[in-house]
Amino acid sequence: MRNLFQKLADRLQAFKDRLSVRAQITAAVAAMVIALVGALATGAAFVSYRNTAELVNTRLASVASTTAERLDRYMALRQQEVHLFSKLEPMRPLWQGDHASLRKALEQLQSSFTDFAWIGFAKPDGTVVASTGGMLEGASVAQRPWFRTGLHDPIVGDVHEAALLSSLLAKRADGEPHRFVDIALPVRDTDGNLLGVLGAHLDWQWARNLIASAEANDGGTDTTLSVLSRAGAVLVGPGTTTTKYSGDRLGDILRTRTGAFTEKPADQNLLTAYYVSRGHRDYQGLNWIVTASQPSDVALAAAVHSAKTILVIGAIAGLVGVILAFFIARQIARPIHAITLEADRIGRASGPTMLPRQNGSLEVVQLTRALRSLLRRIGFAEERTKEAELRATENAMQFKDDLTKLRRLADTDYLTDLMNRRAFLAAADDAMEFAHRYKRNIATLMIDIDHFKKINDNHGHHVGDVAIKRIAEIISSNIKSTDRAARFGGEEFVVLLREADELTAQALANRIRNAIELAIIGEGETRISATVSIGIALIADSDRDVQDMIERADQGLYVAKNTGRNRCFFMPASEDRSIRAA
Repeated sequence: MRNLFQKLADRLQAFKDRLSVRAQITAAVAAMVIALVGALATGAAFVSYRNTAELVNTRLASVASTTAERLDRYMALRQQEVHLFSKLEPMRPLWQGDHASLRKALEQLQSSFTDFAWIGFAKPDGTVVASTGGMLEGASVAQRPWFRTGLHDPIVGDVHEAALLSSLLAKRADGEPHRFVDIALPVRDTDGNLLGVLGAHLDWQWARNLIASAEANDGGTDTTLSVLSRAGAVLVGPGTTTTKYSGDRLGDILRTRTGAFTEKPADQNLLTAYYVSRGHRDYQGLNWIVTASQPSDVALAAAVHSAKTILVIGAIAGLVGVILAFFIARQIARPIHAITLEADRIGRASGPTMLPRQNGSLEVVQLTRALRSLLRRIGFAEERTKEAELRATENAMQFKDDLTKLRRLADTDYLTDLMNRRAFLAAADDAMEFAHRYKRNIATLMIDIDHFKKINDNHGHHVGDVAIKRIAEIISSNIKSTDRAARFGGEEFVVLLREADELTAQALANRIRNAIELAIIGEGETRISATVSIGIALIADSDRDVQDMIERADQGLYVAKNTGRNRCFFMPASEDRSIRAA
């Protein structure tokens, strides 16, 4: 095998020795030209693409901010109109008795600002005494949020569906329910006594019209605008009433208030800019989120075309550079043609490490010395490279092992070797998403050691730690490998059960409880017994996230604690939450 490698090395070296100086110079210059031109072309294409993307994001951010400011200005004007109307001097006698004239004045206000779907005045007890079209007159609005807040302070409520007015207003042509933004404020006499509440319902159609107008004037850029509530629900735009953003993404939007990101709904990359409304003058704003989205293939079409053009130009420039390199190398190689022939002969006569010294000219001597020195350095460099690769391999293996240990430490409770809170919640969120998507059952157990403080007080914290570790071992030994258990802190544990219905969860909870009750805990001469209380909850369709299920299990634990301890309690998801002890 060694002789074979030596022969291969000799042939490779012989081939290199047969190359002329002209060929080597040509190849070197050509490679340099290709590398430089390629790097410049690629860099220019990247910069062009990035700058175009930034311009698109800036434009989308401008559209979003402009639309948000238009929404805020509109709401500020409507709020100001209602406020000024309530302060008009001719209106003062109408608030206290002339309800027919008051109705007429309200209808005149509505005819001036047709976006008001309903305007009414209610006495302090909530009875509507005058309203546009006579709608709801005599009815009580005492339980409506806008009225209750409007008794004390001016209010601008968020978007909601019509409640009392839904049966009185004509149905919309598109079949969607009427949706309003409430404006309300207290009306007082000259002495400051409360006369009632003036309320106005803005038809949300004005916002739809504003968004449609902005989209129609986007210059053919296929921009889609949406208005979202501060909770991430779509108020205007595709997927109305659904929650578009939540969790960290919604938190980042509300924290930064303006920015852009790339998202991929329905297998389509979108560039999305957002702007959180800030209010206008006296109008404090409702933190509406305005988003402007555009398909990336449309937004960046010009950037892609420019990048391709730059790359084509770079390829042509590289080809021209290679041709020029060939002619330049041929001119440079002519004076040392004799040296190249000698070098070629020497290369054929012996191996690369045994080049003979040549005389006859300064160029030949220098070339021979350089080649011999180069071959010696190559051999030394190869050995150094092998040593470096070996050290790198050893370091990589050690790093991998250290990284595995660090990850385990980051995800594990130091005392029990169970998952910690952070790792458990991440796993539970994934399980919750899977269960909702595929309609599978999961359950949660909240386990708390009864009278744990007495154990610490009577026997010391060391025995308390031993109890926690022993109970953690019992929990781990009674659950499946697909289940997850974690210590949530102190003497509290949580268990996530996959593919578990109510009966299965209760049976497992009782098995764990019995096993702990029968266990003898301690070390040395100290021996104690302990009991636990367990709250049980099952996934429900109404759960927004795993925290809702954990909260129900925690409520079940509270009931178990307060009804005797050393027992299990299942907390149902229904509103009445009828008590069912396991």
